[in-house]
Amino acid sequence: MIGRESATSSPPSASKERPLLQGSPSVHLDALRGFAAFSVLLNHWRDAFFLDYRDIAGHNPLVAGFYLIAGLGHQWVIVFFVMSGYLVGGSVVRSVSSGRWSWRGYLLTRLTRLYIVLLPALMLGGALDWTGIHEAGTESVYSGHSGMHALEYDVQTHLHAPTFLGNSLFVQTIALPGMGGDRVLTFGSNGPLWSLSNEFWYYLAFPLLVLLLMQAGPWWERAAYGFVLLLWGWFVGSSIALLGIPWLMGVLIVYLPAFPARRPWTRSLAIVAALALLGGGLTLVRIWQSRVSENSMGSQIGDVLLGLVVTLLIWVTLHCATAPLPSFYVRLAQRAARSSYTLYLVHLPLVVFLKASLHLPRMAPSWHAGLVSVGILLVVVVYAQLVFEIFEKNTAEVRNWMKPYVMGGKAA
Repeated sequence: MIGRESATSSPPSASKERPLLQGSPSVHLDALRGFAAFSVLLNHWRDAFFLDYRDIAGHNPLVAGFYLIAGLGHQWVIVFFVMSGYLVGGSVVRSVSSGRWSWRGYLLTRLTRLYIVLLPALMLGGALDWTGIHEAGTESVYSGHSGMHALEYDVQTHLHAPTFLGNSLFVQTIALPGMGGDRVLTFGSNGPLWSLSNEFWYYLAFPLLVLLLMQAGPWWERAAYGFVLLLWGWFVGSSIALLGIPWLMGVLIVYLPAFPARRPWTRSLAIVAALALLGGGLTLVRIWQSRVSENSMGSQIGDVLLGLVVTLLIWVTLHCATAPLPSFYVRLAQRAARSSYTLYLVHLPLVVFLKASLHLPRMAPSWHAGLVSVGILLVVVVYAQLVFEIFEKNTAEVRNWMKPYVMGGKAA
């Protein structure tokens, strides 16, 4: 869901160009981003094909571990938000502080990144939903009665052209003026689109905040930035605004000093401790949020606490994870990161379609259920890679083609 921009790990300086993140830390962050996207898929896969943990007869540590690992979808989205704040927000800070800021260049980069996957994902997902709805025997799934927590609504009510348009404009989950308090729905069965709305509005708001705080200019110009930010908060609502806190935590990594670990064993210990803290944070926040209502203050506190844990992990990784890496790990991490946005946006409609068209109920874990569902998981991953090859892989080419038209004489 986030771009490839890198940021640096020390406070920005307006007078000096700072080096981009590279080497082992970059590879590890790529791996984290790819694993986060796969974990969101894993969450929806478990939801589609396996009963809830409380509904199965045999409980043992292995089964409990499987349900825990495969139940962290929302928590991994928070990981995405922190990483996005660090990478995208860091690039904004760097551009403004060095005097190279350009709204046109920034929006060209961000919108090509978003749209080259979003529009195909909406059309492919809509086609899968429409086909599935019109197949025989799929009513229970597409009407929201299959037991899936990610699909507790009638998909047909989410397949209208206005909903497609709203998702194309990133206003899903936002209550637009004149809608009587109703929010724009996510398109079709593709519930994960909710977080893309958050990302887009953070992309717009953060440069305004940086220009307000960092750029010297007349008072009325800075007052205008502040006024627009107030309008932004009113428009997007409290839920999107509060989830921006973990996103901003990622930006703060840019200002943190070097992690105080000089010896190899202290760096290794810091990495192990940060990973253990991430595992514990994911687990505890998941348990906590399962006991409180969605969008409640308790759930939002959990998101903020998890954001702190992820911020610590990235900070430690930048300064401590510097050892040489096996080439296969580098290739896998980079590939997973490059296609993570596509995997995130296209996986759920296909999971739902395969569940409905193959008439697969939610089952208790078993060897048979595992083999069938793992086969489906592989199909979804391959499908996402094909979509990536056709669309997202060509982002740079599309951007370069558009650049002269958007940037004019500055394109050279």
